[in-house]
Amino acid sequence: MASSQHDQFANRHPPRPQLQSQHSTSVPSTPYQLPIDLRRTTRSPSPHRSLANQSPQSVASEARRHVAPQRLPVVCKYEVGSEKPRRRMPYIDAARERLDPPREPPKKTLDPEQEKNLEGDMRTLYDRLQDRKEGQRAELVQKLGRIMREEWPDGNIQVAVFGSSGNLLSSSDSDVDICVTTSLKDLESMHSLATLLDRHGMKSVLCRAAAKLACDINVNNTLALENTRMIKTYVQMDERVRILAKVVKHWTKQRILNDAAYGGTISSYTWICMIINFLQRRSPPILPSLQKIPNIVRSTVNGQPSRFADDLEALKGYGDYNDDSYATLLFDFFKHYGYEFDFAPNVISVREGRDYTRKEKGWTDKHMPEAHCRLAVEEPFNTGRNLGNSADEYSWHGIHLEIRRAFDLLKENKSLDEVCQQYEFPPETSMKSDFVIPSSNKPKPVLTRSASQSGRSNDSGGSGRRKNGPRNNSAQRASNRRASSGASFNAPRGF
Repeated sequence: MASSQHDQFANRHPPRPQLQSQHSTSVPSTPYQLPIDLRRTTRSPSPHRSLANQSPQSVASEARRHVAPQRLPVVCKYEVGSEKPRRRMPYIDAARERLDPPREPPKKTLDPEQEKNLEGDMRTLYDRLQDRKEGQRAELVQKLGRIMREEWPDGNIQVAVFGSSGNLLSSSDSDVDICVTTSLKDLESMHSLATLLDRHGMKSVLCRAAAKLACDINVNNTLALENTRMIKTYVQMDERVRILAKVVKHWTKQRILNDAAYGGTISSYTWICMIINFLQRRSPPILPSLQKIPNIVRSTVNGQPSRFADDLEALKGYGDYNDDSYATLLFDFFKHYGYEFDFAPNVISVREGRDYTRKEKGWTDKHMPEAHCRLAVEEPFNTGRNLGNSADEYSWHGIHLEIRRAFDLLKENKSLDEVCQQYEFPPETSMKSDFVIPSSNKPKPVLTRSASQSGRSNDSGGSGRRKNGPRNNSAQRASNRRASSGASFNAPRGF
């Protein structure tokens, strides 16, 4: 009878369809409360395969693909960190303003006795700065070229010096700046080169792979080679260029004004460009713009004509109409950049070799960083680069003061040794904290219940039923809810 009643009931109502399992291992796993077994294959793949790169890789429903192991960083035992930087110029409020013009016009010329004394000092210093290790440098370059060509015979390797090592402005304590040009891209990583040099007995091999300064050895920096060749041509045109440049370079080193990488000043190359432009603007000029007379070309670079005039035989004698002594040139160099040159609207350009404004250059847009730099020095080949951008307004304020200091000392007939006196950093002092410990007699803050908590009872335990009140269903619902990603596989039911 019971069976017949069951059959009649079943006939009146259609059979209930079986529930299809929608259980997926995707996160979250609701409404089931069981832990997820991420080791089994999913029965329902993710409908959006394109999300595999965005979803967590622990989700088993995503596309199972082989994940390549993360490449370990290159470890080079020769690599060292950067030196501890020490800023040359302090941050002071006065540096935000440009230097005031002099109260009285600066002295125009040196007295004959002053000129004679300064010329003697410059000649003595120049002789002392002569590079007496030039032979050792040439031997080192030849050895490096031989070692690398033996190691990589198909690399088309050429080794050459750049910077002061190649432009005739080096001294005995100058670094050997070497550029390696090659068709091997692997050599652009300094680690393999450091390993090779150590294997061939080189001592004190240091690798600064990510240095923001000219390394002693770099690879495929052909622009540095071209710059060096042009500076060398300028230096060879007139003896006064070399003497003036070496003395000014020594002054910048002694006063620590040539540390663009760490000290926040400007590089030696920037100072050389300032010297050349100063000599181009003399009346009559001592130097031309070699990039404005390309018809006097002798050399070829990579099969192409030189980008500047380099025929020394045709260029020599250009500045003979100017008879200024190198003592006068040094005095006027400091006067020119200390008091006469207006840095705000003008650009120092070796390429142009004349008065050249920021407006002509296109460095006036307020959105351009070049428009905000106090010092604008155009790189002769990469003309969109400002060599003066390493000095912020604080640094340039200090550099400008140093230039005026040198002029004032020469004006007062001080010796060149005093002008080039070694700068000493003041002793570092520990920073004092401005924090003041609160006084103990001040009233302590009092914690009070918020308006939302004021109706709760302390003895309810935070969940379940309140005393003599209805059941707190939100706590019960919260106890049944959990994040599936927080469950562990094979954990006991109810955990």
